[in-house]
Amino acid sequence: MRRFAVPSLLLLAMLAACGPGDPGAPAARAEPDAALPREATTDELATLRRAEEILERRCMARAGFDLPAAPEPVRAGPEPPPMGLVLADLGWAREHGYGARVRTPEETARLRANDPVGDHLRALTPERRAEALRAWQGGGVDTIEVTLPGGMTTGRSTRGCTSEARGELYGDFRTWFGADAVDRGATALAMNRAQADPDFTKALRGWSDCVAGRGLPHESPQRLRAALGDSAPEAKEIEYAVAEAACAVGSDLAEVVTDVEERHLAQVREQYLADVINARRMRLAALPEADRIVRDEDPSRLNTHKEGTR
Repeated sequence: MRRFAVPSLLLLAMLAACGPGDPGAPAARAEPDAALPREATTDELATLRRAEEILERRCMARAGFDLPAAPEPVRAGPEPPPMGLVLADLGWAREHGYGARVRTPEETARLRANDPVGDHLRALTPERRAEALRAWQGGGVDTIEVTLPGGMTTGRSTRGCTSEARGELYGDFRTWFGADAVDRGATALAMNRAQADPDFTKALRGWSDCVAGRGLPHESPQRLRAALGDSAPEAKEIEYAVAEAACAVGSDLAEVVTDVEERHLAQVREQYLADVINARRMRLAALPEADRIVRDEDPSRLNTHKEGTR
């Protein structure tokens, strides 16, 4: 089964996910009719996140805090299939379950025990820990705010190592933060609209009847996954994943989901096209620099992203 080791649990709690972009000059605003670049692959995104963590740690060292390295992510096996509204790849489900989305209880325990960054921060005095968090997150100074496609507002300080690391990769943190937040928000809004689409809700009834017949009475794939949780024995995970995928294929949900997701993603992304294009361009443009940063940290490490995918 494909598994991922993750960075410090405390680090994940404190840091919002923001990917890097162009390490050079800020990207120009995209025209509405510009071609949509491809999305970064799972492996490419993992390389970007690793580079962010390395740059954050270097920044913290300059601020006087020598944080240990987070555990190296371990990646194996093929990329997972799309799992937006439903997992429909039965072969994947039988072999991998939900992949990195779910860990066994033993893996969860090992991850909690292997938390060098969190251990380091907890060992500091309260005053020193507060100083470290200000250096990391900027202390709320010079905050920029972005309105997301769903209407909510998100913000982040332009100070601190979290922002500095992304600015170093991207070239202009403010532009990156806005484009990345809107791009992620556009996807979330499209998925929310797809879930409310009458075609989806109609097809969902057949899927729900199917999983109930397998002893899993849940109204949607999201509720099925929520019932499983993010830590479960491998056999139970595969049981849930196979039920989700088999019922998606056995009903017409898999076919309906493909149409519904594509339609709503296209509509929302068209509305926010400039930011979507900028965010994708920045991720792809950052990959060579991210690879260099990761290799410099460990010269024996091979590139983590695959050329020519998608």
